[in-house]
Amino acid sequence: PKTAPAMAADNWEHLPDGSLGRPDEFHGKDGTAIPAYMRKPAGPGPFPIIVMGHGGKYGKQATVGMGRSPKAPTEDFVQAGWAVYSIDYRPNEVIGIYPIEFDDSVEAVKHARTLPFVDPKRVGYMGGSHGGQIGSRLASRVDLSGAILCAPAAMDLIQDKFAAARGEPVVGILKKMEADVEAQLGATAEEIDKDPKKYGYTSALTEVAEVRCPILIINGRDDDNSPVSIVDLYMKKLRAAGKKVDAYLPDHGPHGFYFGRPDIPEYKESTRRAVEFLRGVFQP
Repeated sequence: PKTAPAMAADNWEHLPDGSLGRPDEFHGKDGTAIPAYMRKPAGPGPFPIIVMGHGGKYGKQATVGMGRSPKAPTEDFVQAGWAVYSIDYRPNEVIGIYPIEFDDSVEAVKHARTLPFVDPKRVGYMGGSHGGQIGSRLASRVDLSGAILCAPAAMDLIQDKFAAARGEPVVGILKKMEADVEAQLGATAEEIDKDPKKYGYTSALTEVAEVRCPILIINGRDDDNSPVSIVDLYMKKLRAAGKKVDAYLPDHGPHGFYFGRPDIPEYKESTRRAVEFLRGVFQP
């Protein structure tokens, strides 16, 4: 059996690739303690850092797993000489859109900036699925060097309804979340779409004007959790607002492929593009 990596006297875990890691936490908008895991190359830095958000709901195991991962893209970021800050979400039983999570993630970025080994001017973000959706709202709330949004599920629930009506494959949970929004706001998606402000409806699409950094979107064209028509619409709106956006939209890219689930050639390419994008935005 493999021996567990040794813990140094200062509580850093020495990982097999020579990098150091340890559990951490940051405090959300209302002071709630939220788990995180920080990892850095050997040496004092200062290193650029990538805040990373996993898919799904709250899960400390997923957070630590992503931060300690010996696989792409985490490993590639560390090999590039960057630190990684893997973050969790506040405990919620049900996956949903909780605006307080956007504020929590802003606090996570602020906290990552203050780590003694970090270059505060070079902070990137990468998130998948729920983490991608969080990233799409983070980009309009905090200064980042760049944000990578992988299959940002539930980016706009109204558009998800329209995509389903056009016959595009849309996963059941998005339809349920969309129906919940209609019930909550007391109007149909069609009505809300005419005047989102009137109903207090916001989404990544309503916030494009506030986006503060270049964006890279990674999304399979066959991903029913994140219909590509919505990604296309988002990019169109970003460009119309004068924002910088690039995309990798392979024909085959099931939900989770950018984190190696499944391990397909497109996974390697998405990692290569993520590293290239961050290298570009981290240029002094």
